[in-house]
Formats: sequence, structure tokens, C-alpha cells
Amino acid sequence: MTEDERVPAGIDPTVPSVARMYDFYLGGKDNFASDRAAAEKIIELVPSIKDIAKDNRDFLIRVVRMLAAAGIRQFVDVGTGLPTQQNVHQVALEAAPESRVVYVDKDPIVLVHARALLADNPSTVVINADMTEPGSLLDHPELRAHLDLSKPVAVLLFAILHFVPDAGAAAKIVASLSAPLVPGS
Repeated sequence: MTEDERVPAGIDPTVPSVARMYDFYLGGKDNFASDRAAAEKIIELVPSIKDIAKDNRDFLIRVVRMLAAAGIRQFVDVGTGLPTQQNVHQVALEAAPESRVVYVDKDPIVLVHARALLADNPSTVVINADMTEPGSLLDHPELRAHLDLSKPVAVLLFAILHFVPDAGAAAKIVASLSAPLVPGS
């Protein structure tokens, strides 16, 4: 992205975004100069961060394939980030065409991009929700309309829980998200 491109309302391209920085680490194009500058500072501190991001993406792909092979057909990707290659829905639908995916994020630019990319895909829904409010996430009307919560659901929390500064709070989020799900989830 360039700063002279039309920027959606509510997006400040001068303020770095974790989602856009992650996109930069993966070699994506959906990032601004502020994101690249911040990402470069992180690279100075953690030279392997690009490899870590790619390894995380590869792991997500393997996990979704394994879950689909085990019979899971419903996925909730929390903190999805910007759409990139081999997204959860692509991997899940390749393995099991009847799969359903809900993408969850609270970053406005992620929501705009994901909704535009997936507008014509009836197997996916993109919702605006915050993992720190797990009840509102699982009770979201679009999630409830899209998934059958009487069947197993895989809740994916990739590269997101480390943004919760308190380990106890992170554990409560995981417990709150998993408690209402049926066995096999």
C-alpha cells in the first residue's frame, strides 16, 4: 500500500499496525511506511522475525489440514490478521469443501480487507470482535448464524495470545472460548 492510495475511514497510515507489520514480515504488500519502519526496528532486535512469521504461517496450515483430516469442519480464526496466501478457509476448503470459517479481528483495516476478499465466499464470515471479550465473540450473531455450535469447532489462536500481557488473563480467554464448545472441539 502507498500513503497516496485511498485509506479507509478510521485508518491512520502513520501509526504502525501489528497486522500490517506481520504482512510485511510475510512479504506482503498491504502495509504502509510506518509499518515497514516499525517492522525494521523489530528486525534489528529479532533478526529472525521474518522466519518466525513464516514458520507460524506454515504451522497454521499444517494444523488446519490435520484438524480437517480429523473431521473438524468449523473453524474460528481469532486475530486473523490481513489476508495472505493460504488462509484458513483456503486450506480447510481444500481438505473438506463443506468447511465453514469465521474470521475474527478488531483491526479496522483487517476487517475491510478480509470482507472485500471474502464477500462472495459463502463458506466464510468476517466479524469484528475482541478476544479479550470471549463471551461477545462466541455470542456474535454472525458467528452463531454461520456455525453450528452443537458440532465441534476449532478455535485458532495463532500469534495472538502474546498480546495479552497477563498470562492468567490469557488462560482465562482460552478457557472462556473453549468451555461452551462441544466435545471434540
